[in-house]
Amino acid sequence: MTIVITVLLARSKFPSDAPTSSLVNHYLAGAGIASGIIVTPPAVLALTAYVLAPSMRHPFERLLLYPLFGSAALVFRFLSVTIWEPDPDPSPSGVNTAASLVDAAATSALVTSGIIVIATGILAGNFWLTLYFDSRRCHPYDHVALFLLGTAAAIRRERRRWHDDRQVTSWRASLEIVAIQVERDASLSRRTGIAEGSAHMELREEALRIAAVVRSHKRALAEAHSPRHVDAVVASLVDGLRAFCAGDRTALLANAPDQVPPRVIRFTRAALRVAPAAVLISAGILLPLVPAVAHSELASNLRWYLIVIGAIMFVTTREDLAAKISEAVAKVLLK
Repeated sequence: MTIVITVLLARSKFPSDAPTSSLVNHYLAGAGIASGIIVTPPAVLALTAYVLAPSMRHPFERLLLYPLFGSAALVFRFLSVTIWEPDPDPSPSGVNTAASLVDAAATSALVTSGIIVIATGILAGNFWLTLYFDSRRCHPYDHVALFLLGTAAAIRRERRRWHDDRQVTSWRASLEIVAIQVERDASLSRRTGIAEGSAHMELREEALRIAAVVRSHKRALAEAHSPRHVDAVVASLVDGLRAFCAGDRTALLANAPDQVPPRVIRFTRAALRVAPAAVLISAGILLPLVPAVAHSELASNLRWYLIVIGAIMFVTTREDLAAKISEAVAKVLLK
């Protein structure tokens, strides 16, 4: 924070030798551009996470502060080391006015990014300290209990909307969030660590089984056709809440399946699909730049072949169709 304030005091310029209306417009433009550049990467990241992993919305919203802080820090650092010069103007007064307007826009952008860095830094520090003290003061299952209590209370409060598809979908998403929290906390990784292989794996498997019990209520909610069925789900969740508060893993595992098949979440499926396509497209762009390949007559054809194959792999999951198209493209480009 001290460094940011020092840079702001040293680099900020507030000119007064330009028209007031132009200065105000450039101040607003600088602030708007800086804010847009800072917010765009976290916003794209958030939208991607929302599309690929809807169940992770709540945890991701808590962690969105970190990419916002990082983006603001990068913009602030760039503005703090960059000197902006206006285009040359034949008239002396024009040069002075243009320089003043450029200084106004640069100062506004620098101040805006500095404020965001300080604000997000304070919030991130407070969030980290909260988690740190919670981990030292709270019991292992306190977070799960709070998540489960909030979800059960929300379902109980809105149980008469069992016929509303959007409401049921919201309940199911909340249960998925609880299940993810169970997978994290019930594994007791803070107490065992990954170095203790057998104990860590055993607790991890038990956590997955307990999370499966939580997820089993999602189907019950989807099949509910009266408030009474919703109340039965709430009662079961409350029983689980009592077991978590008591630290009774035996009760939590009583109705758990013996084994839980590995889950491939949507994000993983998307990554497995995108990665090979991205590698081929990158190879198509970079390989022809290698001197030994660049001098070859087929360099351009190789580039387009790899790019086309990468695009085909990204668009379709049918291997037979991709193979046929690849053969056809190879005959045309690499003959």
